Amino acid sequence: MNILDSLYLSAPANSKFFARKLQLPSSGSFEINGARGVGKTSLILDYISQLKEEEYLYIDCQEPIFALEDIDYLEIDEFIIENGIKTVILDHYFEGFIQSLPRAKQIIILSRVKSEFDLTSYTLYPLDYEEFLGFDKSSIPSSSFNRLLKHGTLPSIANTSNQNIKLELKSLFFERFDTNESRLILILARFHGKRVTPYKLYTYAKEYFKISKDWVYKRYQQFIKEGLIIELEDIEKRSGKRVYMYDFVLPKYLNPLQSFPTTFDSLVVLALYKHQIEFLNSDGLGYILPKQNIIITPAPFESEEQFWKKAHKLISRYQRKSIKRVNIVTVSSSYTFTIANIVFEAMPFFEWSILNEEDLSAI
Repeated sequence: MNILDSLYLSAPANSKFFARKLQLPSSGSFEINGARGVGKTSLILDYISQLKEEEYLYIDCQEPIFALEDIDYLEIDEFIIENGIKTVILDHYFEGFIQSLPRAKQIIILSRVKSEFDLTSYTLYPLDYEEFLGFDKSSIPSSSFNRLLKHGTLPSIANTSNQNIKLELKSLFFERFDTNESRLILILARFHGKRVTPYKLYTYAKEYFKISKDWVYKRYQQFIKEGLIIELEDIEKRSGKRVYMYDFVLPKYLNPLQSFPTTFDSLVVLALYKHQIEFLNSDGLGYILPKQNIIITPAPFESEEQFWKKAHKLISRYQRKSIKRVNIVTVSSSYTFTIANIVFEAMPFFEWSILNEEDLSAI
């Protein structure tokens, strides 16, 4: 039995799957891009479960056999014809794995970054809060939110029991990243939610590991391209940028000293990022949506009185930026007040995330 026969007869299947919002076309070739651990494989295994088993060929480009034996696109084309295959899936694809796309009716590529082929591409992000609720069975909003804070937004971890969270995070860290990548991830966890430059990361990292500046710079840019880390642009020009990892629980696991306000802040930032909203960082104010003149301010525990006093001190800054509305995201508080024709409205994250989702997505 050759490699293709083996792959054809042993396609994987989901043991458990929860629906995602990404809508994939029912026909035609496409690719799904996204950082490791966001659920690309699980999504496409659900997709192909609707197809006839004998009509698709699933190829995992990270199969160990491919480290020793190359696969030729001509062999695949012959196999496609012989077996009447209509769909070919190339999972964990990396550039150069194959010289040319197979000649099947439908090609599906799953990769961390966009491939060199000219295919319609879709990006899959970690879970947003509404998707997370599909994983969580609690009917009490506060309980679901507390579970989110513990489990984060990566599907394999969101779908595990409380007792196994650390085991899943450990598995993610050691299995998805090579030695040098894991070292850089450890350093990034220390700077999660903080202003930093690649040079500062390098100078910090070299105190602990033997690592080259060129490698750090190159891998940092690759992490951004993959979506593992997010750099926030500033409305005020300053050195360095705030950097966030793609999930807030992973850096907390790697850096137990991470404070709750940092975790909550990143929860809000990542919610905006997943909805592909244009927003800028403004230190002391929050996150500005420049097209709407809205500010999103994480304030997990501030009371109405506390924020009212704070708002009065900042009112001139709001006015200089022509702000019309300030949305205050809290853990559990709700309140509304107006100062100088600027509306301030506070609501818990679990309400803000759901109620604002359609509005944010329409922006």
